[in-house]
Parts: sequence; C-alpha cells; structure tokens
Amino acid sequence: MLSFLSKRKKRGIAADEIPEGAIANLDELELELTHVGRYEIVAPIGSGGMGTVYKAIDRERDLTVAIKVLDRRYDLDKRRRSRDYLGREIEIAASLNHPAIVKIHKEIIVQEDRQGHMRRCLLMEFVDGPNLRKYIQDRSLTFRQMMDICRKLCMGLDFLHQNNVVHRDIKPENFLLTRDLQQVKIVDFGLSKMATGWRAFFDKGAGGTRRYMSPEQLTKGKIDARSDIFSFGVTMYEMFSGRHPCIGPDIREVLRQLRSSQYRFDPPSKYNSEITPQVDKVILKALRRNPDNRYQSMTELLLDLSRMGESRI
Repeated sequence: MLSFLSKRKKRGIAADEIPEGAIANLDELELELTHVGRYEIVAPIGSGGMGTVYKAIDRERDLTVAIKVLDRRYDLDKRRRSRDYLGREIEIAASLNHPAIVKIHKEIIVQEDRQGHMRRCLLMEFVDGPNLRKYIQDRSLTFRQMMDICRKLCMGLDFLHQNNVVHRDIKPENFLLTRDLQQVKIVDFGLSKMATGWRAFFDKGAGGTRRYMSPEQLTKGKIDARSDIFSFGVTMYEMFSGRHPCIGPDIREVLRQLRSSQYRFDPPSKYNSEITPQVDKVILKALRRNPDNRYQSMTELLLDLSRMGESRI
C-alpha cells in the first residue's frame, strides 16, 4: 500500500499553493514514509503543480531518484471514465533530453493507496540541490553565476519551445540547481500544455504561480512561448534586484499591475545600483506586456545576454 502526504487546508493557505521545496518547514502536512513499488521513500522534496515529489532510493540498484505522486485528479479510476491524456503526455515528456531539463522516465508506476485508489507515480531524475528561490532569498549569487544560470535556462526553455512545449509555470521554484551550481534543471514543464485536456489547473492558478503569469495568461488570451519569456523576465528581475517587479499589498493588486500597461515596471537597477543598463534593457524587454513587443524567442534573449560578455556588475 502507498501512504502519502495528507493535505490539510490551513487558514489562508491551500495545499496546492505550497511552493516546491517548502514542505519540510510546514506543519500543515502530515508525512508517512513508505514505498512506491521497489522504491523506498526517504523524504518529501516539495509539492508542485501535479502532486507531491519525494526523494526515494532504488534499493536494487542503489540509486537515488525522485518520485512524483500525482494528485487524485489523475487517478486511474477517474480517467477511465473520460478521455485519458496522461500516458501520452508522459511519453512525450520522457522523449525530451537536454542538460537543463530534469529527466522524466517513461515508466508510470501504479500503486494502490490506503483508500483503495489507484494512484499514478512518475519516476524522475533526482537533483541534489535547492531551487533558485533559496539563492534569490540569500542574495548569494555573483553576477557571473546569475548570467550563467540565465544562459543555461534560456537554452533549456528554448529546447522546450522548439519541441512545441510551453512551460506555462515559470518561477524560481521550478528551477533546481546542483550544489556546485554547475547544472540548472527545469522541472514541472509542459504537461498541461501538451494536451488541452489538462489545461484547467494552470488556468486556475495558485497565488504563488499567478505572480509570474504573463498578461495573456491572466486574461485567458492566446498563450505561446512568449508567455514563458514574460514569466522568465519576472524571474530574472527577482534574481538581479532581489524583489518582484510589482508592488502591492495583496495578490489582487499585484495581478492588476502585471496586466495593466498604466503601471510601469521600475528598472531593476533602482533596487540594485550595481546593475548595468544592459541588464535593465534585457529584463524590461522580456516584461513588455504586448507579446509582439517582447523577445520572440528564447534564442533572441540568449543572444542579448551573450552580447554582455562576462563583464561584472
């Protein structure tokens, strides 16, 4: 039997709004360790868009992996009653191989939980390191490190876009870094966009996710790779300045500022005087509200980053 995180809704916090990697510090989640197939669960890593991710050990091969236990909405018994896209989506995701993208294995493990529901579990590459949020909070990255991270993420996101996958949930929590900072991995990519049957979750959006959405996402407009570019611009803004580009007392005001062209984003250099005009220019172009005025591809954004060279702020 599979035991899993029992989610309880605490006042003001929904379980699906918990950032990836934040589980260990939250008391609203009760953990029971167990096994999924031959994999021994070691510890929770985080709760993301589709379910809960665990660190696990394959005792047969002495290998550390990550396992995502999908939410009940993806239960086999539910999907048998309607069209099931997930198997095809996992097959597509498993075919995507890039150094900046976390590897998802084609295998889907089906495990019965304590209530008798058949739960789907995904086997993924384990990344031994925190997400980008930690480094933004610590302000511990040098300019060269930030530039290197941005370049690698641009290449990974461009690879997704070239394979007709739009991430739709770009934010610091979905970028993992190895402890030596040599590798950056994109997680939680594209499963909703590759089949329209799974769009509802991201269209609904949780508070922490909506803060990074493009104006067209927030207004239910046409979404393409340029939406990811806007969200990546928000992430870059935070990385270089240490703060979100929108100022507001609550999420409603933040979303209004993201949508409205009447609100002008301050240049990141206003909050970090060492930031160069070139960095300001790249980030603010990514944040243009009209998709036609943004970078049209991650390749374009990467070229501008590369033109800056290795000069230091």
